[in-house]
Amino acid sequence: GVIDVSRKTPGRLTWLQRLYLPEIVKGMAVTLRHLARNLVHMRGMPTILYPERKRDYSDRFRGKHILKTREDGTLKCVACYMCQQACPAECITIVAGEHPKIAYEKYPVVFDIDMLRCVFCGFCVDACPKDAIWMTRNYELAFFSREEAVFGIDKLIEKPGLPVKDGYGYRPYYPGDGTNPP
Repeated sequence: GVIDVSRKTPGRLTWLQRLYLPEIVKGMAVTLRHLARNLVHMRGMPTILYPERKRDYSDRFRGKHILKTREDGTLKCVACYMCQQACPAECITIVAGEHPKIAYEKYPVVFDIDMLRCVFCGFCVDACPKDAIWMTRNYELAFFSREEAVFGIDKLIEKPGLPVKDGYGYRPYYPGDGTNPP
């Protein structure tokens, strides 16, 4: 049969039920029981003790972007806008200028990536015809303001002689595998 719930009215709560203390004590007991069990069996926990121990990710992990440089220290980027067009999140902004040394080549006056909008898909790396943008394995990106999350050329450029934090990550090909661009 059908139960008519519209006619049932809840009974009045007792003084002890209105106080809620027994239920709070029961909830705290459950919490303390889980805490004690987790402290005793720390090794069996599914979490890791970050930052003391870091998770090992694939060599093709997609982390922070870097702009590659030539031997003379200039950017490989020729401001062709291919990465900006390929980006599904529309987080890359490029403003091109005429290169001061090479008359027929452009270079980026502005190259910004809004890391809060970036989905780390790697399409920008795939689209670059000059192998100018790579992704690193660095995943520690924390910001206190939206302005800090917009990485310009100064934050993206690969510093010559300094190793890339956590190493290189995703790029569509690897040196020595026969698929390098000309």
